[in-house]
Amino acid sequence: MTLLRDPETQATPPTRKKRLFFRSIAVVATLAIVWAVAGIFLYVAPPSDEPQHADVLFVLGPPDQRMVYAEQLMQQGYAPTLAVSSPVDQHGRFEAGICGDHRSYRIICFNPDPFTTQGEARALKNLSVQYGWKSANVLTAQFHVTRARVIVSRCYTGDLQMVADRRSLPVISLINPTDSWAYQYLYQTAAFVKVAIHPSC
Repeated sequence: MTLLRDPETQATPPTRKKRLFFRSIAVVATLAIVWAVAGIFLYVAPPSDEPQHADVLFVLGPPDQRMVYAEQLMQQGYAPTLAVSSPVDQHGRFEAGICGDHRSYRIICFNPDPFTTQGEARALKNLSVQYGWKSANVLTAQFHVTRARVIVSRCYTGDLQMVADRRSLPVISLINPTDSWAYQYLYQTAAFVKVAIHPSC
């Protein structure tokens, strides 16, 4: 019995495997680049609105450093009412410090159910009916603006301005990973999938 081996035939499978490997790497790299570029327009520098004179400045949670910008807008007279989405502590008290303060404008604090953007959008709809709001400046972090616009628009039919609280984040943070673009890219993208799956208010 004679076994013949063709050198060219024998070399073909490894060559094909290498080609497939490098093509896979190229596809993954291309998708990563597309995702990174798309994220610039969705999260880093998304289309947002300039604040307008409205019935309410509606602040999406959590009430973090965005509250500084919110108070600046209120002092500039953009709305007579400030509505703040805030979690509550174990005693049922709002955690946002401004909820217990007195200002020259009305402050309404609320705890949406659920405590998500969708819950906040529903709260805006219900509070608008209760207080007769016809227009709203909705304030949130810039990486959340695009997704929030989609969700809020499903519930609120009044004049809507999505205002961005712009932040400068590191690409990666080992000290506080959630305050980084790497985390926001992953989180916001996953959240967009959820928005697509659940298209209702």
